Amino acid sequence: MAKLDPLIRVRKHAIEQKQKFLASLYAKAEELKNQRDTLETQLAIEAEKTKDLGAEMMGYFGAYADSVHVQIKEIDQVREHLEGRIKMAQDDMRDAFAELKKVEIIDDRRRAEALAELDKKAAEELDEIAINMFRRNNEDD
Repeated sequence: MAKLDPLIRVRKHAIEQKQKFLASLYAKAEELKNQRDTLETQLAIEAEKTKDLGAEMMGYFGAYADSVHVQIKEIDQVREHLEGRIKMAQDDMRDAFAELKKVEIIDDRRRAEALAELDKKAAEELDEIAINMFRRNNEDD
């Protein structure tokens, strides 16, 4: 029976790498959310400022607002794509973790079987010793 420790180590390493990748995807998603929030905040601030200005400035603000809305839409599209990648990475990591657990369960069973076999051999040896001692004691009598 082959040892499973190296396979377990490899699987754990793979899961760690998948976790790091997933964490980087989460960080990118958070960064995009922050960019979107910043753009919305800046737009609201600029909208407040334009209330005090004349109609001429409203023309400039309209172009600015349109530009910000386009940027927000682009960020939303990137976030949607990133959410798909995150779901795929989560599924991949979940599958890798399930495979690791299968290997660990098999390893645990093998170790338990080996320990049971050792216990059985030790018990048989002790029984043999006890039987021999009993025979010797009965032969002397």
